[in-house]
Amino acid sequence: MRSMTVKGLVVLAGCTILSGLTLEARGAEMQIVFVNMDRAFTGFYKTKLADEQLKKQAEEFNEERKKLTAEFEKLQGQFNILRDEAQNTALSEDTRATKRSAAEEKLIETRDMETRIRRFDEARQKQLDDQTRRMRKRIVDEIRQVIQTYARGEGLSTVIDSSGQSFNGVELVLYQDVRSDITDTILEQLNKTEGEKPVESKK
Repeated sequence: MRSMTVKGLVVLAGCTILSGLTLEARGAEMQIVFVNMDRAFTGFYKTKLADEQLKKQAEEFNEERKKLTAEFEKLQGQFNILRDEAQNTALSEDTRATKRSAAEEKLIETRDMETRIRRFDEARQKQLDDQTRRMRKRIVDEIRQVIQTYARGEGLSTVIDSSGQSFNGVELVLYQDVRSDITDTILEQLNKTEGEKPVESKK
């Protein structure tokens, strides 16, 4: 009888421990939440401002390129005229030789301008790409900071990006309870300063 009682106590104690672990595990699960980083990024008002700034920069580059293209077309037109005149048998041989020499010089100018435009395109594209990367990193870092601050304040253990995909193009998060998604909350935190003027520092 004594043996049965001890065994029963051991079983009861084991059940209590397992019950406690189960509750603890469930509590840990409740601390795991999800954020759709794609939606947080596109919904952040600073992303829209950055896009507008990049678009304005691209438009300025396009205007500068139009001027270079107009100059190229002008040089090309002058070359075509000189080339045709150099082949005009109605002109004297000396005149045609002069036109031929001028056409060759104009061709060199045209090719130089073509090279200049190509280098302009490469430089401006790199500038835009670098600027885009810097802006994106700055915005993503700010979103991460807001998420981390919120998670610490709420006692969350893990925040997972639900917008990620595997190499097969399949969502990494195959199921989540909608109540565990805090994207709207994070967006509210991110956009609460929209429209506020920066505080001027007092000297």
